[in-house]
Amino acid sequence: MFCYIVMSCNTTTDLDSYLNSIMGMFWCGFNGFNQLNIESNVNWDFHAYGNKADYGEILQVDFSWSTASILTSSGKILASGLINKKITNFEVLDDLGYGPFKSISSSESKILAIDLIGNCWSYSKCNGEWKNITPILQRENHVSISKNQNRPSINYTCCSDTIHLAVTHNVILFLEIYSIPTRIFDSKFKVAQVVCGFEHIVILMETGCLYTQGSSSRGQLGHGELNEENHPRLLKSLDGIRVINTSAGGWHTAAITEYNDLYMWGWNHSGQLGISNSPENGGIIMAPEPVLINWAEETDIEQVSLGARHSMVLSKNNILWGCGWNAHKQLGIETYQLTCDRMINLSNLSPLLKCNVRKIVKVVCGAWNSALLLDE
Repeated sequence: MFCYIVMSCNTTTDLDSYLNSIMGMFWCGFNGFNQLNIESNVNWDFHAYGNKADYGEILQVDFSWSTASILTSSGKILASGLINKKITNFEVLDDLGYGPFKSISSSESKILAIDLIGNCWSYSKCNGEWKNITPILQRENHVSISKNQNRPSINYTCCSDTIHLAVTHNVILFLEIYSIPTRIFDSKFKVAQVVCGFEHIVILMETGCLYTQGSSSRGQLGHGELNEENHPRLLKSLDGIRVINTSAGGWHTAAITEYNDLYMWGWNHSGQLGISNSPENGGIIMAPEPVLINWAEETDIEQVSLGARHSMVLSKNNILWGCGWNAHKQLGIETYQLTCDRMINLSNLSPLLKCNVRKIVKVVCGAWNSALLLDE
């Protein structure tokens, strides 16, 4: 099944000036709780982040079903959407002096934030309370720590609605990964990246090897079978190929190699793997092993980010591609069908992106949203 694109005319009188005035981010997708902070609670094509308050440069943006969270260079966290049982519009979370923060991740129930000294704080979206969860992880640590040794600090976190991960590393200790609060993985080698989907975890080692763990009900672990893995398992089909970047969607996974090739696997019901899902055309609904994504012409892939059932890919020449479910316009364009089962050139189809000459430095997909951070 191919997707048909609706080309719309942009009514902005001076789009170039408008693009030059925005604050470094486009976003789109589900807006049922006004988390994108626009006038009406409808799904939108790509539009500019419109908060005029100056809290510094945008460092991170993360989405859950009902909220958008932004970390700024001042260490402040701005939240929009359903927070503490009310709709908020980019309110600065009161950190009670626990900040400034250097990293965040968000699930439907909480925000995990790392402060400048490596403590991990959990913010409850239900009651607005902060809790330092670092001591919980330290109690789980199997290595005794003397008074003269540094306690392990939290390097980064990663969340989905059912998974909350924290990664620690210390010069004295091995690297450890916690499915909070339980330790699930340790290694003498550094971890380059940890990502998670609805039911699975992907660990990218600094050596370029991938490990996956969790449910493989839709092939998202990539081992060629649908068995659940209770412990991280080496992805042998990519062993020997150095992976430099990975992303986990709802039930699908992607990896970029050192040669800038893109591999994807898992659930393809909405075409989120960028390949046909129509059996009549030789397509597949599920790929239980990594599939090399082919392009009409030579394309070097720089970034990939996956949502619940959609995917976005950035090439080295600053072209944005996308595929999958588009019911909430999370691909940033309007299509006649709700899904796209092939990679489409979003930079060429989005009126906003067609006029953008700034470098896209980061692509972020939430479950039903997408965001692009631009070079200032």
